[in-house]
Amino acid sequence: MKVEFPDARPLTPEEQDEYNRLKTIIERAIADKVVTEAEVETIRATALRNKPSPELLYQQLRLYRELVTDKVNQGLLIAERFGELG
Repeated sequence: MKVEFPDARPLTPEEQDEYNRLKTIIERAIADKVVTEAEVETIRATALRNKPSPELLYQQLRLYRELVTDKVNQGLLIAERFGELG
């Protein structure tokens, strides 16, 4: 399902810097084809620091989905077991 936000504004230069910083962190985390719980926590903390604008948060979530979640679902990336189940 594709979601579009026609009223969304472009990212500011500062937001673009934050986005690029997160992208670098994610790319380093997945370089070994395994994403650990500690790496996910670092990604989460980076994305949520400084209370991102809705536009930036949406872009960050999309980036995480494309670089991590989709690859885990396709079997291209291994996700460490996160937390205790049941």
